[in-house]
Amino acid sequence: MPSDTFYTAIDIGNSKIASLVARVGTEGELKILGTGVMPSQGMNKGRIESIDEVRAAVATSLEEAQRYIGRGVVAGVYVGVSGSHITCVNTKDVVQNPGDIKDVDAHLLNQLIQSSFPEVGHTQEVLHVIPIGYDVDGLSGVRNPVGLHADEIQVDAHVVLGDAVVLKNTIKAVESNRVSVQSLVLQSLASAEATLTGDEREMGAVFVDIGAGTTDLAIYRQGSPWYSAVIPVGGNQLTKDLQVALNTSFYMAEEIKLKWGHVYPDMLQGSEDIVIPSYQGQPRRVVQRKQIAEPLNARMVEMLKQILLKVRQSGLRQIPDGGLVITGGCADLAGLQELAIKTLGGPVRIGHPRGISGLPTNLRKPAFSTAVGLLLWGIKHQGERRYYGTAQSTLFGKKSFFSRFKREAKSKARSEVATR
Repeated sequence: MPSDTFYTAIDIGNSKIASLVARVGTEGELKILGTGVMPSQGMNKGRIESIDEVRAAVATSLEEAQRYIGRGVVAGVYVGVSGSHITCVNTKDVVQNPGDIKDVDAHLLNQLIQSSFPEVGHTQEVLHVIPIGYDVDGLSGVRNPVGLHADEIQVDAHVVLGDAVVLKNTIKAVESNRVSVQSLVLQSLASAEATLTGDEREMGAVFVDIGAGTTDLAIYRQGSPWYSAVIPVGGNQLTKDLQVALNTSFYMAEEIKLKWGHVYPDMLQGSEDIVIPSYQGQPRRVVQRKQIAEPLNARMVEMLKQILLKVRQSGLRQIPDGGLVITGGCADLAGLQELAIKTLGGPVRIGHPRGISGLPTNLRKPAFSTAVGLLLWGIKHQGERRYYGTAQSTLFGKKSFFSRFKREAKSKARSEVATR
């Protein structure tokens, strides 16, 4: 089996590092071969604070994922990134068709996508340039202009940027384990690959991934990502609030949150007693489950309001018709769907990983949406390669982006022509 049929995903989060190794079967199906999940160390809200701790955790996670398939099958890996350093901008660029025949080809489309790169300084790196749509001779809403007759084409693109140093440290932590980073992928876009339906993308939807350290948001319109943002608050903040309310340790508060946590106290019927173990000389005590739910409710309502604020900052007045899809580790908290409906209105659902037949039960939880989505992203963008820190393309500046997205444009154009 050739090595390029293997795909590896590494989700470096604030609470866990998950590595998945998969292979494409003879009929095109994706099969998970190995899984490695380790507690995360050295991460804080998407930034590496101790590269040695992250490197060691990634190494252990990869080793576990390869336990039953042997070493050497991991070629390029897809790594999820997040953090408050992530920003986005939508661009518009126009190119004239110089050809005699005037039919749009892959080369012209490549030129157009190149022109969509914003000018960035040495402190930023472009992660993604994603075409939203094209205007062909004034006709808007064109999805694929290849093959159309046109004198002038405009592309609307969604551009995602990140802090160059943060991204460079992420690459360093992964590649120190003798693997090569194929691409860095914004976690919300990866998670959306595994959870959003085609209808939700087309109708427009707000996608939210609530992790331990951050809440990642992506708004989809007419099938494509249109807005991205990262809110620097996640599940760990709920745990800290519970820690203060119960006067216990962070680790005990986390365990209580996972076992008995509820974010909508009004749904709890009657009294349910929960035993809190002794802590710092205090005897063990009994509290009602509603007492646990109240601080979690207060924080989650605030987080939902922050999500709505980001939606409005994007230019939308309300949640699109496709609704709100919530995934990530916090999505399993009881009462979240009902609370989101009450707070934000509109349809709300909890997103679970999908898109892979025979997905193991332990990977069907919202906490693994990013890891599974990274594999799907890898298949969707196979053949594309991001080179970091080489003489031909550096981490800093636009040259590396051009070389990458030339391949992306050509690959996308070829695939779209083949399906027309």
